[in-house]
Amino acid sequence: MYACDYLENGILNALRGVTFAAPAKCYLALYLNDPGESGTAGTEVSYTGYKRMEIDFSAPADSNGGIGVQNLTDITFPTPVSAAGTITHIGVMDSLTGGNMLARGELVEPLIIGAEEPPVFLAGDVLFYLTGNLSKAWKTKVLNILRGNSIQGITPYFSLWNGSPESSGSELSGDNYQRVPLTFGAPTEQTSGQIIARNSQAAAFPRPSTAWGTWTYSALYSAETSGEPVYIKPLTESVELKRGYMPTIAEGAVEVGIN
Repeated sequence: MYACDYLENGILNALRGVTFAAPAKCYLALYLNDPGESGTAGTEVSYTGYKRMEIDFSAPADSNGGIGVQNLTDITFPTPVSAAGTITHIGVMDSLTGGNMLARGELVEPLIIGAEEPPVFLAGDVLFYLTGNLSKAWKTKVLNILRGNSIQGITPYFSLWNGSPESSGSELSGDNYQRVPLTFGAPTEQTSGQIIARNSQAAAFPRPSTAWGTWTYSALYSAETSGEPVYIKPLTESVELKRGYMPTIAEGAVEVGIN
């Protein structure tokens, strides 16, 4: 499954201090075609008795090289009296009717809705996982939105590391070192369909009066000190931060997206 625009915008706006309120419940909807990134482009199934069905997701866990969730129990839709078309896509919605699509996916095999044959999804059939540069902590937060947990808006801080903060890396240190806050602009959709948020202002670290070490990873953190990583990215080339060298971040240089 893939995150839809509503979810992507909500997560990225959390980097701008805006809390994303999770729905109390999520519902699975059936589509005859692709609802698209917006979640509004497709045709939802319609037959007498049809309704979206509540879906409960598992706790986020390692999955397919990322972090994922899946439906905990079988989901059985109402039985149609007559044939009602072929399902090709599904969507996870935040409301029983109307509302917003959080994620969408294409079925491995189309599902024909025959007369007196209720559509059924077995436990584990609906899988949503995240890869990419979001930290494990924030992948977990994003997926927990589907489980009723909101994400609080934050002020993100840019930090420098000699390795990934999720493995054996350590944050650089030395005289004058401190994380610097970043301001993000409104998320924008790219030609690929992905939505990206970029820092809207340049930023600079204090000038080191002693060597800070070798900078190999950058990380956005949720607080000026301590906190948790939000976004982690390795440098293409390591940088030795010697006395007098002042690291800078150009406007638009930090791009955050949901994968």
